[in-house]
Amino acid sequence: MYHSLLLLPLLFISSAYALVHAVDSSSLVPVATYQRARSQGFTKAIIRGYQEACGSGGRVDPNFVPSYNNARTAGYTDIDTYWFPCTGANNNCKSFSTQISEIASTFRANSMNIGTIWVDIEADSVCNNWNYGTSGNLNVARELISAIRSSGFNFGIYSSPGEWGNIFGSRSVVLDSSAPLWFATFNNVETLTLGTPFGGWTSAVGHQYTDQSASGQFDLNVFAN
Repeated sequence: MYHSLLLLPLLFISSAYALVHAVDSSSLVPVATYQRARSQGFTKAIIRGYQEACGSGGRVDPNFVPSYNNARTAGYTDIDTYWFPCTGANNNCKSFSTQISEIASTFRANSMNIGTIWVDIEADSVCNNWNYGTSGNLNVARELISAIRSSGFNFGIYSSPGEWGNIFGSRSVVLDSSAPLWFATFNNVETLTLGTPFGGWTSAVGHQYTDQSASGQFDLNVFAN
């Protein structure tokens, strides 16, 4: 989720016709790059809206608004964002409600039309987040989900089987399986099949299937239509 490396041409197969193809990014993406992605059939964009920025307690990603504007200029109307929350026992993180409030203020100030806020649950060795121990991590994650649920925004959860097991001690730990799941498994298979179930989910609405795009700025995904 942090970065991407080689856009691959879309290979439409019969089982993929009902899927929405999406790009996600954490860098500043130019209009031309979005236009190229859209011309190749990627009709949904997901942009990092908030980064953990552990040195400052979390912040709105400075690339969020300009990338959003560039995506809109390129013709995108289906745009989500993802929130990489600041966590970690040794980090002076803002409260989850404050982090969400900063996201909401950015939406309002820039008249942004965002479909879903995806809560990014994954470890980061630089900020040493999610270091409360497995039971402590679950308690903090519950606070996180409670905060986003209370905000009234549409939200879902982004993670992977491996990240989930490492953070919570087991892939079987359930946080909120009623929330939509966008999962990462880099297998280059454009399907929503959850090959390795985790978190109580038996199905998913999104799959990040590769971090390789020709532009070097996108991860590639499929979502339910």
